[in-house]
Amino acid sequence: MSELCAYKHLYRTLSTLVRGGEMTEPVRAGRNIALLGIFCPIFWFALFSGANASTLKLHAAHSGIVFLTGLTILMIGLIKKE
Repeated sequence: MSELCAYKHLYRTLSTLVRGGEMTEPVRAGRNIALLGIFCPIFWFALFSGANASTLKLHAAHSGIVFLTGLTILMIGLIKKE
């Protein structure tokens, strides 16, 4: 279950970037983090279970932040790869 946590992927990617690791790994990790933001099971469960609007907005904002963070890491990895 911990493999689905976006923050675990964020930590791994940022630590790889700090250590100067191979740039293909951050690109792959950024893609995975962005996908986790889109397909966040907590958001989709709240949406389909009929959660109230404030709860849904909270989960949507969190998923959006994770998605944008993943895209940022992906773009940084692609730029450094060139």
